[in-house]
Amino acid sequence: MAELTTEQFTAKIDGMVKQIKENKPLKIAAQTIHTLRVLRIFHEGLNQNGSSIGTYNTSTEIYASNDQLRKKGTNKGKTGKPTKTSYYKSYRDLKVQQGFNASGVDLRMTNNFQSDYANAPLNKTSDKSPEAKPFKANVNTYQEKLSRQENVDKLEGFEKKYGKVFNFTAGEKKAFQKAYNFEANQILEGKK
Repeated sequence: MAELTTEQFTAKIDGMVKQIKENKPLKIAAQTIHTLRVLRIFHEGLNQNGSSIGTYNTSTEIYASNDQLRKKGTNKGKTGKPTKTSYYKSYRDLKVQQGFNASGVDLRMTNNFQSDYANAPLNKTSDKSPEAKPFKANVNTYQEKLSRQENVDKLEGFEKKYGKVFNFTAGEKKAFQKAYNFEANQILEGKK
């Protein structure tokens, strides 16, 4: 292994100190776990216990306007005649018509709620899981939060209806600690 000059060694140590002061391990761990949580909740449809969030209603008829949907609805009423809104036998039928896998609840329709929760813009019709970015309060604090009141209300409603969806799973807590430790060790060992 090549030896470092005094200047190179000092620069290397300064770089390590800078990364620790910026708490880079926390930033990477927070972003990694937040992205995994968005995937779990909005794409896998799993709650805090790793179980399905729930099932969609299959018995209550509904009407939905196109502005409530990710893509244009059927614009047909109960009798099949053209209407401004779209009739569906149930919410599950609406999810199927919109192109979702309706086998379990995924809390997505127009990606408004998911985009706000992930802190990452998503197109209304996107099926991608975004690379989520938790909010940075300071170098030692990252938060998952919603910036729009309508989505705060949705979160409260989902929690009342489906239980603990947004709490951290035991696996997410472990993965966070593992990611943090890995990144910190990489810095301290001079690999970053």
